[in-house]
Amino acid sequence: MATEQKRILIVEDELIIASDIEMTLNRLGYDVIGIEDNAEDALETIVDLSPDLILLDINIEGDEDGVMLAEDINAKFGIPFVFLTSNADKLTINRVKRTNPAGFIVKPFSEKDLRSNIEIALFSHKKEVENVEPAKDFFVKEGSGLVKIKVDELLFAQADDNYTRLFTTKKMHLISSTLKKVSEWFSQAPFVRIHRSYIINVNHIDKIQDGNVFIGKHSLPIGRSYHDDFFNHISKL
Repeated sequence: MATEQKRILIVEDELIIASDIEMTLNRLGYDVIGIEDNAEDALETIVDLSPDLILLDINIEGDEDGVMLAEDINAKFGIPFVFLTSNADKLTINRVKRTNPAGFIVKPFSEKDLRSNIEIALFSHKKEVENVEPAKDFFVKEGSGLVKIKVDELLFAQADDNYTRLFTTKKMHLISSTLKKVSEWFSQAPFVRIHRSYIINVNHIDKIQDGNVFIGKHSLPIGRSYHDDFFNHISKL
């Protein structure tokens, strides 16, 4: 059994196989947050529910196969994924390797194969996150020059399509990086993600009320998928 309940998304276009995987995961103590059979729906679920891990079939419905979806996951979310496939030919393996998966399981597979791959993937991802260095002061482009952003002055970061708005105690800066990329800088305390569109500095929180975080004049929503993690990052008496 899993020592703590992790949330897993299954991307598999064969319903019988997907249902069997879901029952196995439930038996092992994992929470299956959804089953999708195509990349478009899978991406929407990832955005809405933020799974801890994705089980990803290579051959799925739609124009985008599992390897292409994996590339999207790497670029936008940084969530670990394990491939499930009946194709283990050299061409497929070479495509898969470029996405740096957390695991690779060839069908048919056993419950033991599934459990061991998931546990190793989650453990490895946890270690990667723990080993990320704390955020440091950095520079952003402004006009023809660079402006220094002090980490302790950063209030929060807000997603804006392929850009990110950085709100500091002094002003707002618009930078040409996605929030996912920015999150790599702010993966340690005092920064925490509270919504798919917001990363905040908990040291600047003034109040938490009615599902919102208040930082100065700004009211920011706490996403359902980020609620528990957020409250684990703040000190309460």
